[in-house]
Amino acid sequence: MERVEGVEPSSQPWKGRIIAAIRYPQVVAHYSRRPSPDQALIILSPFPILLYNASTMTDTLHAKSTPRDVFLYLLVTVALYAIAVSAISLLFQYVNTFFPDPLTDYYYSLNDTLRRVLSILIIVTPVYAWVLHFLNKDLLAHPEKHTLGIRRWLVHLTLFISGVTIMIDLVTLVYNFLGGDLTARFFLKIVAVLLVAAAVFTYYIWDIRRDAGAITKHMRLLGAASLVVIAGLVVGGFFLGDSPSEARARRLDDRRVQDLWSVQSAVESYWGVKKELPETLGQAAELYSSIPKDPETSAAYEYRVVSETDYELCAAFTNKAEAYGVMARPYPTGINEAFVRDFSSHVQGRDCFERSVTYLIPEKK
Repeated sequence: MERVEGVEPSSQPWKGRIIAAIRYPQVVAHYSRRPSPDQALIILSPFPILLYNASTMTDTLHAKSTPRDVFLYLLVTVALYAIAVSAISLLFQYVNTFFPDPLTDYYYSLNDTLRRVLSILIIVTPVYAWVLHFLNKDLLAHPEKHTLGIRRWLVHLTLFISGVTIMIDLVTLVYNFLGGDLTARFFLKIVAVLLVAAAVFTYYIWDIRRDAGAITKHMRLLGAASLVVIAGLVVGGFFLGDSPSEARARRLDDRRVQDLWSVQSAVESYWGVKKELPETLGQAAELYSSIPKDPETSAAYEYRVVSETDYELCAAFTNKAEAYGVMARPYPTGINEAFVRDFSSHVQGRDCFERSVTYLIPEKK
């Protein structure tokens, strides 16, 4: 029988039990690694009442969270939330595309939202799957970690959030149904939130109830099905929005719109000082810090004087402006207010915009 210095069996059984209970952590300290349950049985064999609980005492020591456990469980939880929110947002984009609403989609930009959610799903989903697989392998090797505090807290937090989401989702569904506002578009978005929240809730309710180290068949099937659905949504998402080259062309056009506003400001600044229009943009640059040029070709924007107070600005655009940017607005407001076509309403190819400085001329009293 192995003996450990500092813990001696007593002739009085009750006294020995108390000594063993108090000195057990000191016994463990004599080992370079924590003793296994079998070693604990040998160490505590002089104290019969503790033989039954020796394994439990060792497991309790083993179930302490390490920094690695904390950060890995935090990582997998944050990744799960990011995936769930992004999946819901991506499903919304499908609904918005196939069930458009002119009242709410007027200022709606599909490409920006798609780019964000696709980036999150493409990067975060593999990270989540790998970390979750690593943690499950760790639980198989160390079943006592099934009761880790950080793990139980985060799993119950996930169950709470997903459960509350399901309730709010169903309440919203009933509320709009009773109010007669239940359109197909709205109903599909409710279903999208319900499916994602229910999948998360179901997986983690199974996870918290399973035996230590055992992954049930239902969990494997639900996890695999979720990955397949996410992969399908991501692939389909590439067909909803612009390609990378189209997205770059759109950004270049947005830059040209901003540049034209800067050119207009330079011309008006020159007129405010000289009380006349500049003959060229180079002349306007004398009173303005710099005149922007086309971001793709580096060519100067076209400028032509039409009259003493009117001029024209032209640029070559790659695409026609998106629907939300096509509008006529009063620019600027105030004296001699006049409606002019916004630069954001450009057409594909060369497009020109008439401008005037008459609004800068004070009205005669």
